Amino acid sequence: MKLLTVSVLLCAMMALIIAAEGGKEAKAQEEHLVEKRYWYKYRGWTRYGNRHYRYFPYRLDWAHAQRHCQSMHANLASVRNLREYRVIQRVIYRATHSYPITWLGGSDAQKEHHWFWIDGTPFKFTYWCRGEPNNYWHREHCMHMNWSGHKCMNDIFCHYRYPYVCVWKRR
Repeated sequence: MKLLTVSVLLCAMMALIIAAEGGKEAKAQEEHLVEKRYWYKYRGWTRYGNRHYRYFPYRLDWAHAQRHCQSMHANLASVRNLREYRVIQRVIYRATHSYPITWLGGSDAQKEHHWFWIDGTPFKFTYWCRGEPNNYWHREHCMHMNWSGHKCMNDIFCHYRYPYVCVWKRR
């Protein structure tokens, strides 16, 4: 009888060990799939802090560029400081080997001279070119970067078509 009890206990322990290892293996596979999905989702995006940036060479007007960013749960890029501005420039340079004029998410279309970032980031940093924003003909309501030899920000007509940078914030 003791031999039978020991055999049953031994079999039960083996079954528990095998089940536990199978669970670990399944969990490892699941984590690998999550990492893989994460990698595919962010493929082509550059991470800086909790933000991911991506340059798109398609020439769209400001509103259509923003709409394309939103289709990826992102927005046209906002800029919080000079370091971040330089990060965005590097993203553009890596994609183009130059510094083309590129849309950012700044606008004063809602109220003249009251600039805001489309993603709600507080509008505290700017890198305006000298004499900008000048609101030429009272119709320049959108922001682009890499203007002139100084590679600074400029206000421009929103219907112009430029490439753009989207930003996705990780929560």
